[in-house]
Amino acid sequence: MDTKTYTALLRLPKPWYISRIDLDVPKEEAHVFVDHHAGPLACPICGKLSPVRDHGEERSWRHLDLWQAKTFIHAAMPRTHCAEHGVLTVQVPWAEPHSRFSAQFEARVILALQACKTAEGAREIMHISWDEARGIMERAVRRGLDRRVPEVMPHLAADEKSYRAGRHFVTVLMDLDRGVVHGTSPDNGQESLEVLLRALSPAQKDGLAAIAMDMHAPFRAAVRAVFPEPGPAVVHDRFHIVMHMNEALKAVRREEAQELAREGRQDLEGTMQMLCYGRENLPKKYHASFARFKRSELRTATVHAQKEMLRRLWDCRTTKEARRYFKDWAKWCRKTAALPVNRVVDMIESRLDDVISYCKHPISTGPLEGMNSIIMAIRRAGRGYRSAETFGMAIMFFCGGLNLMP
Repeated sequence: MDTKTYTALLRLPKPWYISRIDLDVPKEEAHVFVDHHAGPLACPICGKLSPVRDHGEERSWRHLDLWQAKTFIHAAMPRTHCAEHGVLTVQVPWAEPHSRFSAQFEARVILALQACKTAEGAREIMHISWDEARGIMERAVRRGLDRRVPEVMPHLAADEKSYRAGRHFVTVLMDLDRGVVHGTSPDNGQESLEVLLRALSPAQKDGLAAIAMDMHAPFRAAVRAVFPEPGPAVVHDRFHIVMHMNEALKAVRREEAQELAREGRQDLEGTMQMLCYGRENLPKKYHASFARFKRSELRTATVHAQKEMLRRLWDCRTTKEARRYFKDWAKWCRKTAALPVNRVVDMIESRLDDVISYCKHPISTGPLEGMNSIIMAIRRAGRGYRSAETFGMAIMFFCGGLNLMP
């Protein structure tokens, strides 16, 4: 075979060249042997030309397939004797350190991973193992993080994502303005978020205006531990708060439905689906039923109205207006004496400053929740990750907005 042509195709710089190509037809493999002309080579640390002292054992790298044949590059690794750094193995031009794949092969795998959105699909296309795909992903993420320039991020969002059955989580920190995941950390405790926040540069800490999160107490404690008062604003996610009110509504409905059933009444039968909608999104088929429900004297109807009125809290334009609105709403709720609702009122009241901070910083964890489809696909493709570190790495690969290419 014409070794000069393949030397050009492999883009080997002088003094490297292909000495021969062996084909193993039964195995459908091509073995490309690379050598270098006599003379000094660059020190891998300082780049100065240094004399070649000797050669180590032959190494091999998987390369892009030649026709249908798996292709491998082979080379005996030269070692230079640098006057400043001593004897070191040179860096080859076709692959990155510690990789057993050529840079072009890794780039193709990365493209396949991004196209398939799963490691399993890319693994089958590129004919590599799961461990090999994971290794390429890990190196790509390290490259991307090393290349990332620390830019100011005014708005962040923190949330927890599960990666296995049971209580196995990673903490995810998102840059809301750029729509990318900034970092991940094992577990979902205070220390998990602290690690991510402490890793921010001084300029990033000074430029951080607000962090959106749910009412997970350890996350709030992490912000207090990292930032001196007043620090960035914490904005408790409105959707999570309304979710708590929806749970209270379900509890009141369930209790009242049982009471009515004992009287032989079915006033609340088939209403649960209807009550899950916000008033503005209620399908037309429920309009008549909802009008009757709204006119009733059921406790559930009152709690539903309270839930809908709570949603208007985030329409307030100032924190002063929001505080006054909440006070009136809470007074109304407590008059109904519905225990599940009063628990929600107490919960919001205990964190009111972090709830109404939305008036100054209208952010939420919504964009991070919106990534759930990608993150869950990552989880399914991994068939249940065994470690938070590996799951976090996969999230950064697909959602980190990093420059991954070798």
